[in-house]
Amino acid sequence: MCITGLSVFPDGRMILVDFYFNKRLIIVHSDGSLDSEIPLLPFCPFDVTCIDDKTVAVTLFNDNKIQIIDTKSKQVTKTINTGTGGSITYRQGQILFCEKGKGIVGIQLANYELCTLVEDCTINDFSYITTSDEYLYYTDNGSTVKCYSVKGDKLWDYKDESIMSCPTGIAVDQHGILYVILNKNKCVVLISADGKTCKTLLTAKDKIGESYGICFLINKLCVVSFSGNLLKFDIS
Repeated sequence: MCITGLSVFPDGRMILVDFYFNKRLIIVHSDGSLDSEIPLLPFCPFDVTCIDDKTVAVTLFNDNKIQIIDTKSKQVTKTINTGTGGSITYRQGQILFCEKGKGIVGIQLANYELCTLVEDCTINDFSYITTSDEYLYYTDNGSTVKCYSVKGDKLWDYKDESIMSCPTGIAVDQHGILYVILNKNKCVVLISADGKTCKTLLTAKDKIGESYGICFLINKLCVVSFSGNLLKFDIS
């Protein structure tokens, strides 16, 4: 397996992206047991976001497209042409994704119109995005985590090259606290809601290895490694 993305359905199931070799989506129950698989050959999926209890949006690596997929029928219901898209998330009728070398782009599902919300040329293939309330957060895969309003106003960024090395997957809790995977240091760090402080939460001693997928599921922080291992942590 090569897991580069994940998302959570409203019913607690997770959907994983098995990138490159297998080119598929994997749906698992909250206990990690298999629900179903959706092959996407010849396309190479990179990240996924749940729109409702059966519909997902998937970015296709190097194909400059996003596919809307009905996971019940396993059929593509819409293909949207984009720039080079990577990480993706969904918020209130709008898809938000990282476009390499451009910034954060939004797609209104009512009419499929694209608009650039944040211009940021530092975004690359392994920048990741998440949202909470009126805020969006993303990593630049260099040494920075950034916070903007959903209208595109910059609120803060956190940069510390001694700590923040190769940030990738990112999740946010109900208090606005961020949880970020740092692949170079094989750890997960916690960033305060105001973006002013950071501390290490999980390390290689907690079996954190190369990972891109991170989310909250039933009051647990879930990290899925690149090789497909699902780890769950109680966060108090």
